[in-house]
Amino acid sequence: MPDAEPGTPGEPPQATDPDATAILTLPTETEAETEGEAETGAETEDGADDRAGDEAGAETEDGAGHGRPGVEDTVVLELPAASVDDTVVIFTRSPDDTVVIPAVPAATVAPPTGVVTAVIPVVPGRRDGRRTEVAAPPDPGRTPRPARARREPLDLGHAPAVLTISALGVLMVALAYAGGRVSTGNAPFAYWVGQVVVFTPVVVRLLSRRMAGVAESFLLVMGLALHQYLLKWMYSPDQFRFPDELQHWLATTIIVESGELFRANPALPPAEHFPGLAELGAAVAQLTGLPVTAAGVVVAGIAHLVFVGVLFAVVLRASNSPAVAGVACATYATALHYLFFNSMFLYQTAALPFFMLAIWAVRRWRAEGGRMFAALALVSMALTTVSHHVTALALVATLLLLGVAELAVDRPRRWSALAMPGAAAAVVAGWIGLVATDVLGYLEAPVDQVARTVSQLLSGESDPASASAPVSLGQLGVQGAGLLGLLVLYLAVTRDMLHRRDRDWWRWAAVAGGLVFFAGNGVRFLGQNGPEIAGRLSTFTYIPISILAAIGLVRGVQLIPARDADGHRWRAAAPAIDVVLPGSWNLYSRVAAGAAMITLLMIGARAGGWPPIASLLPGPYLAGGYERSVDAYGVASADWQRTALGPGNRVGGDATSVSLASTYGRQDPVREVGPLYYADAWGLEQDDLVQRVHVQYLVVDRRLGTQLPESGAYFESDPRSGQITSPLTAGQLGKFDSLAGVDRLYDNGTVRIYRTGVQ
Repeated sequence: MPDAEPGTPGEPPQATDPDATAILTLPTETEAETEGEAETGAETEDGADDRAGDEAGAETEDGAGHGRPGVEDTVVLELPAASVDDTVVIFTRSPDDTVVIPAVPAATVAPPTGVVTAVIPVVPGRRDGRRTEVAAPPDPGRTPRPARARREPLDLGHAPAVLTISALGVLMVALAYAGGRVSTGNAPFAYWVGQVVVFTPVVVRLLSRRMAGVAESFLLVMGLALHQYLLKWMYSPDQFRFPDELQHWLATTIIVESGELFRANPALPPAEHFPGLAELGAAVAQLTGLPVTAAGVVVAGIAHLVFVGVLFAVVLRASNSPAVAGVACATYATALHYLFFNSMFLYQTAALPFFMLAIWAVRRWRAEGGRMFAALALVSMALTTVSHHVTALALVATLLLLGVAELAVDRPRRWSALAMPGAAAAVVAGWIGLVATDVLGYLEAPVDQVARTVSQLLSGESDPASASAPVSLGQLGVQGAGLLGLLVLYLAVTRDMLHRRDRDWWRWAAVAGGLVFFAGNGVRFLGQNGPEIAGRLSTFTYIPISILAAIGLVRGVQLIPARDADGHRWRAAAPAIDVVLPGSWNLYSRVAAGAAMITLLMIGARAGGWPPIASLLPGPYLAGGYERSVDAYGVASADWQRTALGPGNRVGGDATSVSLASTYGRQDPVREVGPLYYADAWGLEQDDLVQRVHVQYLVVDRRLGTQLPESGAYFESDPRSGQITSPLTAGQLGKFDSLAGVDRLYDNGTVRIYRTGVQ
């Protein structure tokens, strides 16, 4: 039998034998088409995810190398004799994936004495670069069923129902907060159940491969972010209580009152040169007539949601999968500072959306070029820089990591990859060197503290002030289990990339960023400020590890390596992503294990993040409890200072008293006054300290004599931090009443204010 020459759809092969085989070759899809449709949601029709668990490479990853191999996806069918005008509809794997091929004209084929076999490579669901929606013909043997309607790009799927369940968890946490304020015994139980109900249903739906596409995934992510922001806002709906929020509340109030930027802020001097957040809050307050507190809640909430939305867009662009983007955002929501600190009215909250927008614009510029993306990247760099110093430095480091990864992996090598990191470094260096010159001194103290602790660990010395903050074994166990799960996924994805010789430099940059994340977790054990520094680092280092974890969970990367032909483990090549092999995870076990791990990470973040575990619920005054230490007595004393004393006086006290005096009272805070309170009697040493720090007024909260400090310290720069075993005595707090030249000016029954006589 002679071989038939392959042809094109427009030029059918000539067949001279009734048993001849006609081979028709159809154009295959390009990777660029796949990426473009994944971003617009066109690649997420109902049924696409259903097939992904059963077909090798059915859902391609950008650059992953698991796409359709072309001629292997074929359909062989018998073509009966047809007339010139007949059209044969050829069905592929499902009724939704069709290719319509005109029948071969009768004049060019042999007489219909037999059948013609066509071997046709099929691109499922595409026709001329576009998706086809041809309904299946009715089966003569049964009643025809209506064809499934096309899933629209904005189909929300099950997201409304899932978010309704999540909203019930928000209600449970709100009830737990109410119970905490009146010290109800079962309030902690309601809190933890509510947190799981808020979080876990969304994670389960995001991990399910039966979910729809971009619209549903995006709505789930944004709904979860909104619900979690409500959890933060409901903790203190009437006022800001965290010291940093009060500092930025003051900066915004000063701009509203003066109408000028770059005004001095005694509570937080570096904020004067980073007015991004305060300017936004002041603009909203003046345009809407809202109080500064309400305007701050709105600005922080919008900034938090925009950050999550842009993070989703960045991961979607890098992974080509709405499932990976959604799971990455849900995993990132388990960062230590995500729930509270990263959604507070802080200048970091305002900088994070511009940080992520700069990364998105740089990726688009590197992939597509264009002045628009380059200009957007530069504007985002500038806005990040004028909003927050640490975020600006993190942006430079992130862009540099991406640029180096591109140079190391991509071929041909393009040195223009370093253009954007260089531009970001120039913008940040220019602002800090010419405008915000005091920020280096501000950042020097925590860096020195960590360096001193590391030096002491290496030398074997001990310093109580550098001792690590106490952490319970239960808290360490929960967090350690979650980190172990992340480590397993990290190693599995990295091994898969090595075996496949992955050339995607974005994923290799994420691998390098993951190493920084695991190293940063060790900082939490370096001194009293270790947990805070580790939490702030996780704001940035948790992004790459969340992306890699999402790839591992959604794509089904093999966790335990198989054995090779010689029985050796770790030597066998990693299987293709999304291929279900005997003994590997199936869909349900993957969803269950992934949801359990991410929920465990969330629980660990709530227990070890912010607020501290003893202050998870609002309630009565708690010494050294940050938000729990702010109440009506302290606020009233601060208001009196402003009206009776006037602003700008040097006022010392415990951490909460100093915070309230510098914000509500507009005073100049003195934080080194701990030795004055710990002294059992007043002497020359105390006189010298008063003169040296030039403290004019001292605030004494009598409740310091009834409670141990929750944070381990009563004062900022506390000389007995981590060593306090009993509250201050009545003699230590009452000695100021018997001192000559010291006057008690204010007493509301709980808080007293003394004048030291220093002018």
